[in-house]
Amino acid sequence: MRIHGNQIGTSPVIRRTLDALGLPILLFLLAGALGLAARTGGWTSADLRLDEAVRGARTGWLTAVAQVLNVGFGPPAGLAIVALLAAGLLLAGRTRAATVTTLLIAVGWTVSSVYKVLIARPRPPAAYQLIPEPGHDSFPSGHVALTMSVAVAVAFLAYGTRYFRPAVVVGVLVVAAQALARMYLGVHYPSDVVGSILASTAGTGAVLRLSGFSPGRREPLGGVAREKVRNTRAGVWNGT
Repeated sequence: MRIHGNQIGTSPVIRRTLDALGLPILLFLLAGALGLAARTGGWTSADLRLDEAVRGARTGWLTAVAQVLNVGFGPPAGLAIVALLAAGLLLAGRTRAATVTTLLIAVGWTVSSVYKVLIARPRPPAAYQLIPEPGHDSFPSGHVALTMSVAVAVAFLAYGTRYFRPAVVVGVLVVAAQALARMYLGVHYPSDVVGSILASTAGTGAVLRLSGFSPGRREPLGGVAREKVRNTRAGVWNGT
C-alpha cells in the first residue's frame, strides 16, 4: 500500500486526537505561564500578603486538620490510594476502569512534578512554615495536584450513578480544603495551589479525552454497574 506524503498530516485519528487535547494543552501552558510569573518579586510579595491572611487564622484544631490533609495526600498515601483503587477495580472485573483511574491519578499528579523541576520556585520563608519544607519546588503544589486527581478519578467512577453529584461536591470541598491547608501550613504560595489545579486538570483532562470519555454518554466509562452490563451485551464479559 502506498502512503502519500500528506496522509499522515490529514489523518482523521490525528486530527481527533489534537482536537481532544486542545483544552488540556491550553491549561498546561497557562500553568507554565503562571509559574514563570510567580517567580517574579512583585508576584511573590503579593502571594506573601495572602499567606499572611491565612496564617492569621491559625488555631489548634485547624492545624490538626491541615496536618491530616498533609499526611492523607502525601506521596506514600498517594501511592496507596492508586494501588487500592486499581486492585479493587481489577478484583471487580473492571479492567478498563482500573486502567483509566490509575492514569487519571498518575498523570494528573505527575504533571505537577514536571513544573516543580522547570519552575524551581523557592518555598515560602522558613518563618512561615509549620512543617519544614525547604527547597526550590514550591510551584505547583504536589499535595493539591494529588487531591485534585483523586477527586476527578472518584467522580469518573461515580459518573452515571446517584453518587456522582455527592462525589463532585465532596471532591471540590476537599480540594479547596487542601489548597487552604498548604497555605495555612506555610509551605506554599496561593499561586502554587492555583497552578497545581491548572496542571492537574490538564493531565486528567487529557486522560479523559483520550480514553473516549464524554459527559454526554448515556453509559459512561466510569459507571459502576453499567460497565459490566455493556460488556455483557457486547458478548465480551468474561468475569476477569
